[in-house]
Amino acid sequence: MLDYKDNYILKLLISSHQRLNVNDLSRLIGISQRSVYYSLSRINDYLTSMKLPEIINERQTGLKVDEKIKEQLNSEFAKQIQNYYLCTQKERNAIESLVILFSNDVIKVSLFEEIFDVSRNTIIGDIKEVKALLSTYNLGLEFDQNKGYVIDGTPLRKRSVALMLISSYEYLLKINTYGLFDISQSKHIKSYFEEAESILNIKYVDNAIEYLSIMLAMIYKNKIDEISFDEEDTELITHSSEYDTICKVFTEDWMANEHKYIALQLLGMRIQDNAKIANYDDQSISQIVHFMIREFSRMTLIYFDDEQDLFDHLYLHMKQAMFRFKYGIIFQNELKDEIFESYPQIATISRQICNTLEQKLGYPIGDDDVAYIAMHFGGYMKREKRDFPMIKVLLVCLNGIATSKLLKKELEYLLGQIEIIDVVRKADIDDYKNQVDYIISTIPLDDESIADKTVQVHSVLTEGDKDKIVNKLGVYNPNQAEVSLSNKIIDDIEDYIPKEKRETIRRKILKRLSERRPSPNQYGRMKKPMLKETITKSRIIFLNQVTNWEDSIYKSGEPLLKEKYIEPKYLDKVVENVKKLGPYIVIADKIAISHARPEDGVNDLGMSMLLLEKPVIFHGKNDREVNVVVTLAAPDNEKHLLALQQLSRLFMESLDELLAAKTKEDVLKLVEKHSKEEE
Repeated sequence: MLDYKDNYILKLLISSHQRLNVNDLSRLIGISQRSVYYSLSRINDYLTSMKLPEIINERQTGLKVDEKIKEQLNSEFAKQIQNYYLCTQKERNAIESLVILFSNDVIKVSLFEEIFDVSRNTIIGDIKEVKALLSTYNLGLEFDQNKGYVIDGTPLRKRSVALMLISSYEYLLKINTYGLFDISQSKHIKSYFEEAESILNIKYVDNAIEYLSIMLAMIYKNKIDEISFDEEDTELITHSSEYDTICKVFTEDWMANEHKYIALQLLGMRIQDNAKIANYDDQSISQIVHFMIREFSRMTLIYFDDEQDLFDHLYLHMKQAMFRFKYGIIFQNELKDEIFESYPQIATISRQICNTLEQKLGYPIGDDDVAYIAMHFGGYMKREKRDFPMIKVLLVCLNGIATSKLLKKELEYLLGQIEIIDVVRKADIDDYKNQVDYIISTIPLDDESIADKTVQVHSVLTEGDKDKIVNKLGVYNPNQAEVSLSNKIIDDIEDYIPKEKRETIRRKILKRLSERRPSPNQYGRMKKPMLKETITKSRIIFLNQVTNWEDSIYKSGEPLLKEKYIEPKYLDKVVENVKKLGPYIVIADKIAISHARPEDGVNDLGMSMLLLEKPVIFHGKNDREVNVVVTLAAPDNEKHLLALQQLSRLFMESLDELLAAKTKEDVLKLVEKHSKEEE
C-alpha cells in the first residue's frame, strides 16, 4: 500500500514533462535520497501488483516511466503537477527572479499570485526576499509603473545569477517551465553542444550542458542584453579552439551574438587545464580559504591536525574557481549527487559558508563548487577519523507532503546541523524509532517507548513550539570560551573514557556550559557585561615605569593570564601585531588598548588595566607616549561591546581623574561611575 509520500512521488514522475532523477525527487520532496529509493521500491511493488512495468532508474537519463503506467494511471492523477506542487519560499524566489530577469512581459505582483496560487501579501513578502537575494550579487530590483519589476545591473551579473538559479532549481523547471523557455528549443540547442563535443573530442558533463542549453533557450525566447568582455578575456576566448568550434556549429543568426559567451562557458568547464585563467591575486585567495576553514571550524567545533594540506587543496580549487564565479560558469562535478548524499551535513555547512562568501565576493557560487568544497572537508575529516555526530530526527506529519516539506525547512533553519532522516506517517514510526534521536510530530503519539524523545508541534511552528524543540533537543551555539574549557576538561579525563565516547561527552559538557550563560534580554540579545564586571580590583596594576612597550603589554595582561582568561600566546600575538602593523593599539593620547583576535588565545571576557607614572613610548611614524594600557580579552564580536563603550566614556570624560588616581579604589570608583545598564 502506498502512503501519501509514495503517491506524491508517483504523481511527480507521471506528470513531469521531463525525466526526473533520484536527486530531483530528493530536493522536490525534502527527504534523503535513501528515503526516495525506499519509496521507489514500494512504488514498484505496487506497479507489479497492478501488472504494470516497474520504474527503471537509468543513471544517465533519470527515472524511466513506461507509457503503460501513464496511460493507466493518468486518469487517477488528472490534476497537472504544476497545480499540485507547492513551492517553498526559496523556490518561489528563484522562479520569481528568473521571470523578472527574462520575461518580456510587464511583471507585477498579480502575475506571481496567479503562477503560485498564493495571496498578495505572500508575494509582497517574496519580493522583499528577492530584492535581498539579488543585492547579494550587486543587482537591484526596482518597480516601474509601466515596465513593472525590473532588475538593474550588468548583463554579466544577470547571467551569472540566472545560471546559478537554473543549476540549483532545474528540478523545478523539469515539472514546469513557467513560460521561460521552450523545451524543444533547449533540446535543439543541446544537439549543437553534442556536435561541438564531437569536433573538440571532449565529453562535457550532461548536467552542465543541460543548464547552459536552458539558459540559451531563455535568452532566445526573451532576448536579454549581451555581455561585453574586457580585452584580456576577449583575447583568451577568441584564441581558443572552443571559440572556433562554436562559430562553426552555432550558425543560427541569433547565436552569432552569443558565440563568445558560449565559448567562454565551454572554456571554463576545463578551467583546471588552463593556467592563463587562474591568474587571481594570491593574497586574496589565501584570505578566502583561511576564512572558509575558520568558518567550518567555528560551526562544527572541528579543527584539523593537517590544516596546511587542506588549505593547499582548497587554495588551488578557489584560485581556479574565481574566473568561473565571475562569469557564472558551471563547474563540472560528476560526484555532486554522491557527495551531497555521503556528506549531507557537511554539504549544508559548506553551502552556508559559501552563502557568506557570496556576499563578500558579489558572485554566485553554484552547487557543483559547494559539493567540491564539501568533498574536501569531508575527505579530510574521514582521513583524520574526525567524528561529526549529528542529531537524527524523524518528522511525523499527516497533513500532506507540501506541509511537511515546509515544516522540514523551518526545522532545519531553526536547528541548524541536524539530519531529518525522513517524513513519515504514524503507522511507519516503528520502522524508524530505533534509528533516530528525536521524533517531531504534528499529531499526538501514544507510544510510551518513544515518549521521552518525542516533541509534538503545530504544522506551522509557534514560538512556543520553537522553544519546546530547542529545550528538548538541547540545541546550542558554544562560544570560544566554552569550547576551550570543554577541550581542557576532556584533556584532563581522557585516560578514563573510551576514545569513541569523547566527542559525545564533550558535546554534553558544552551543552551544560551553555545552560549557564546569561539569558537573552527583552530584545532577544545576550546580556552584555558592564565595565565594572570586567575590570575588578585584582585586575588593576600600578607601576612607576616599564622597560619598553613590549613589557607594558605583558605587564598589563598578567592578571588575565593568572585568572586563565587568556593564554600566553595572546600577549605574544599582540606584540607580534604591533611589530608588524605599528602601534595600532594606541587609540588616543596616553591610552593603549592591547588586543588581538578571539582565536589567538581568549578563554573568556575580561579586562585588566596598567597605570604608569612614567609613560612608555610606542615607536611608529610618530612616537606615542602611553600611561594607561588596558588588555582586552574578547571571546567573540559582541560580548565586550557594552564594557568597551563604557570604558571609552571613562576615557573621554574622566581621563585626568584616572591619571591622577593613586589607589585601586580610586580607579574602581571611576569604573563604577561609568558602568550603566543602558547601552
